[in-house]
Amino acid sequence: MRPARAILLVEPDAACGRALAEVLRRGGDTVRVVRTSGQALLAAGRAPYDLAVVDLLVRGGGVELARKLARQVPSLYLSVGAQLLGDEIIEAAFGFPILRKARMPTLLARPRGAEEAGSPSARPSRAPLKRKRVLPPRARAS
Repeated sequence: MRPARAILLVEPDAACGRALAEVLRRGGDTVRVVRTSGQALLAAGRAPYDLAVVDLLVRGGGVELARKLARQVPSLYLSVGAQLLGDEIIEAAFGFPILRKARMPTLLARPRGAEEAGSPSARPSRAPLKRKRVLPPRARAS
């Protein structure tokens, strides 16, 4: 049995957050559910978390929140509802693994450290993509 993890779940839909938290708690994890970016940042500043799961569509932007939380939380996923398609495109654009809410209990049930052990079923967390500075074209001399 894997050790319990402290999970910060950022889910703006209260019913969905309660349901996901219940499933994760049954797996032995401690889960703190928050609904806003502000609540998430406060929670991460007050207590250590092993993992944060951030809804992509949280008010204020899930990607921006994920980038901020990544400074304090060692492992992070963005979550999306079942209707959104193109996970690989989204992952490439945002720089974080995408976790479908319907599959969250299965994916998060992996033994702790599976990412580090190189498990083929593990999807390692990626650091946020660095933006390249784009310089404007030089003005032509007349």
